[in-house]
Amino acid sequence: MAPSTLFVSNFPFTTTESELRSLFEAHCPVNGIRIITDRETGRSRGFAFIEVPGESDADAAIAGLNDTMLSGRRLVVSHAKGRAGGGAHKAPNAEASAPEAEPFKHRITIDWCEDESCYAAEVPELGVRAQAETIQDALRQVQALTRRSTAAAAGN
Repeated sequence: MAPSTLFVSNFPFTTTESELRSLFEAHCPVNGIRIITDRETGRSRGFAFIEVPGESDADAAIAGLNDTMLSGRRLVVSHAKGRAGGGAHKAPNAEASAPEAEPFKHRITIDWCEDESCYAAEVPELGVRAQAETIQDALRQVQALTRRSTAAAAGN
């Protein structure tokens, strides 16, 4: 059985690896946990990758933990997706003729906005900003806005 990786987001920055392990081990065995931290501050960024033994274990953890509360925050638990261009295989239903998206070549910062209770993603050099309830949604929105902005600027 091939190991499966989960993407977990929207947990408090103070959450420890042992807290995540205890939470997930109530639903399935855990092979490893990698909490993503800010490069400059070393502080948790509120998301992690958790490796479990197999697909059925991942499904059990998603069913049991996605959309549940942890210290006042609603957890988002899903199957991790491979990085674009990182050797991840395409989904079987992906069209072979679909053009590949241009790699995103801008620095994105993501912060938690306590006042609005949401994540804010920003491309600082372009001044493009988006807000959403999850890191994934904020990231997608700021990428889409940036692509539209740079395409419009190239058309002028």
